Amino acid sequence: MSGERRLRKRRFGVVPAIVLAALLLAAVDFVLFANRAAGADHSPDVNADAIVALTGGSGLRIAAGVELATEGRGRRLLISGVNPDVPVEDLIALAGGSEEVWACCVDIGYVAETTRGNADETAVWAYEQGYKSLIIVTSDYHMPRSLIVLETAMPDIELIAWPVRTVNDPASIWTDPDSFRGVVLEWAKWRVTTFE
Repeated sequence: MSGERRLRKRRFGVVPAIVLAALLLAAVDFVLFANRAAGADHSPDVNADAIVALTGGSGLRIAAGVELATEGRGRRLLISGVNPDVPVEDLIALAGGSEEVWACCVDIGYVAETTRGNADETAVWAYEQGYKSLIIVTSDYHMPRSLIVLETAMPDIELIAWPVRTVNDPASIWTDPDSFRGVVLEWAKWRVTTFE
């Protein structure tokens, strides 16, 4: 075998090894991400100037935000990213809470369609109100990327994570295909965001 053919064969052996190593690193990174999300928690006695619930997936995020507002954890609640076609009555039916709380303390944002849109919508609202601290309510697996994007939009506002377990459960990625798909998609978006 000529030296050139040996070199070509060796080069072709290196490429699969690099690809395999990259896939292994990605798999480990994903598992660590899912484990962190599955273990995410919040302090039970958290308070802030206001609360922001990011919509998506199910009404569980909104319900958690309404509960925090009902408990007086913040002066107002912004529900960011609501579809303009969804009436307030449907939100109340979905998330619960008293009509008094909805009437006095809930603002609904209809502009955001993405996490970046949530950040922009939240920043406008928070700066207009003069808030210095916000409790951020979203799914546990969505929280890491949300905080990065929100902190970029509001670097001088304290953001306090309130992760919620929703439909896609990072603790069930090996037993629930829907959770696996949802969490791996969010992991990929988070990883892209960290490199931006």
